Formats: sequence, C-alpha cells, structure tokens
Amino acid sequence: MLIHFVAPHGKLLQKLLALEQLLGSIPPLLPSQQHAGPREPHYGIPPEEWPNVVHRVIEHHDSLRQVAAEYGVSYESVRRLLRASRNQRAG
Repeated sequence: MLIHFVAPHGKLLQKLLALEQLLGSIPPLLPSQQHAGPREPHYGIPPEEWPNVVHRVIEHHDSLRQVAAEYGVSYESVRRLLRASRNQRAG
C-alpha cells in the first residue's frame, strides 16, 4: 500500500488515514502469501522413475520430448536428469 512510501506525518498519509476511516478497512492489494494447490506440489519425475527414464533414452533411443510428455515435464528436465546420471557414473 502507498502508506509505506509516505512520510510518517505527511499530508498524504493523513488524507489516506481519513479516507480509510471513511470507507472502513481497505483490503490489501496482494493476498497474504496464499497459493492454490497442494502444500507440497509434486514436480518433475519421481526419483524411483529415474533409472527407467535413463534406460528409455539411452538404450531404446526414445526422444527427450516423448519421454518428457509422458511424465508431464519439459524435455529440459529429462536432459538434466540424463546429465546428472552421466556425471554420477563418471564421478
């Protein structure tokens, strides 16, 4: 709200406070950090499916986009999973 940007005893603040008293409580501009959906959203590919994804892409030559579509993620997510798998095997 604009009250945060005005001087503590300025004329604008006094006018805003008078307007608030006249109209009643002014609702906040932004909701108080409430988000729709579950408290713990399940994004990405479940960890127990990672070996299956690696197997499908490397051995069966399924496209990244095809695998990503089946898991409801972007192909970049599948690509990152493959890169992490390669780095884990190498290191």
